[in-house]
Amino acid sequence: MEPQHEEITKGAQTTVPISFLAEAKNKNQLLPAASLHLIKKHHESKVMPEQSPTSEPSSISCPLSLELSTVDIIKMARKIGSGDLSYVKSAVSPENYKDFELALLLQAAAFNFSNQQFVHARNLLNICQGSASLSGNPIQRVVYYFVEALQEKITMETGGEVLQEKLEGNQRDLTIEEAFLSLHPALMECHAKLPFCRITQFTAIQAILDNVGSAKRIHLIDLGIKCGTQWSVLMQALANRHECPLELLKITAVGPSKEMIEEIGKQLSSFAASLNIPFAFRIVVSDLQNVDQYLFQLAANEVVAIYSELRMASLLAWPHHLESLLSTIKKLRPRVMVMIEIEANTNAPLFMDRFNASLSVSAALFDCLESCMDRDSSCRAIIEGMFLREGIQYLITSRGKESIHRQESIGFWRAFLKRFGMVEITLSNWAFCQANLVAKSNPCWSSCTLEVNGKGMTIGWKGTPIHMLSVWKC
Repeated sequence: MEPQHEEITKGAQTTVPISFLAEAKNKNQLLPAASLHLIKKHHESKVMPEQSPTSEPSSISCPLSLELSTVDIIKMARKIGSGDLSYVKSAVSPENYKDFELALLLQAAAFNFSNQQFVHARNLLNICQGSASLSGNPIQRVVYYFVEALQEKITMETGGEVLQEKLEGNQRDLTIEEAFLSLHPALMECHAKLPFCRITQFTAIQAILDNVGSAKRIHLIDLGIKCGTQWSVLMQALANRHECPLELLKITAVGPSKEMIEEIGKQLSSFAASLNIPFAFRIVVSDLQNVDQYLFQLAANEVVAIYSELRMASLLAWPHHLESLLSTIKKLRPRVMVMIEIEANTNAPLFMDRFNASLSVSAALFDCLESCMDRDSSCRAIIEGMFLREGIQYLITSRGKESIHRQESIGFWRAFLKRFGMVEITLSNWAFCQANLVAKSNPCWSSCTLEVNGKGMTIGWKGTPIHMLSVWKC
């Protein structure tokens, strides 16, 4: 057992002085990093309004105070591990500096944990707790959940008893699928106020139309139907296709709950009737581990389109099941398959790589929630307290086949799908146009970033990728 560090545990300080960070570095409690030159470069890249990018720097005696976003602070804390933070303190606003200290301490705690220095890690986490908050700004919120997860992981590693404390708005005993039944209003508000669902879904619809738009009989397979509202948009587009009348649109929905899927089917059937679209709705109650081609009852004259939103990564802990799913998809011979996943490698072998990948995405998501939803929103509390918290908790504490909340980057999926004879299709200009139109439809979404990635695209927040979308065919 390591000796207790008296100066670390002395007093519950809400902010940590420079002297503490310098001493902690000397005791190998901070991440090694290049230098404060990175922060200086970050500061100098912020051009003052009265300057042009090529003008001489201002002769002011002290640096311009920077207002940093959650994403900026997390990136800086990840890169900087020096104890001499005097430049940072003068370069950023006082509020930002406190947040930067908090983010840097979290990095240090994770680094100590990764080196099995559990006493030092726990001491740093205890200091973080003084400033982290469930109701504070995005940095304070995201640090709160990571501190909680790391503390639980340390307890697991040291043989202590893990206390499953339940927070307000958190339903940890529910599965993700069951949560869609009980938390539908929160999910609908999240869908309406955050940009990611709408951008990915409208882009996916356009990609499907680009590839099956002239088919008379379309069989759409949704591998994990949630709300299903996006398919009403697809119906409207097909109803306006006068040059090639639709003979049948069949949607087969895969999910764990017949009750939930039946309600979605009723709503979609009613909407199809209002548009005079020939429509059929089928239910496959199954998890992806046991999906078989015969469950879908394909007709010879149907053109198949597959939609997979945040589904394939759930099988990363069971590679043989993932391979079985891809074999089944290949047998279905889809003309198009749209795949949407989290764009982050949280399945890396090294803990710090997984930690930083998850922290970057989480920081961007919490920053987005801050811009798009009120801090006291009950729906926001549910989204943070259940879905985001549970993802962070599982990522930090789970191992082996329990690691069902891991993700891989788009490069991994490209290599994996090609092994099964899948060919990536280039997103059309129309699909990118749809994504841009949706991103610009709400002023709160101005920080949403869209980037071309090979033949697909990534959707992010303030430059941090959060989702990837790619299109495939057999």
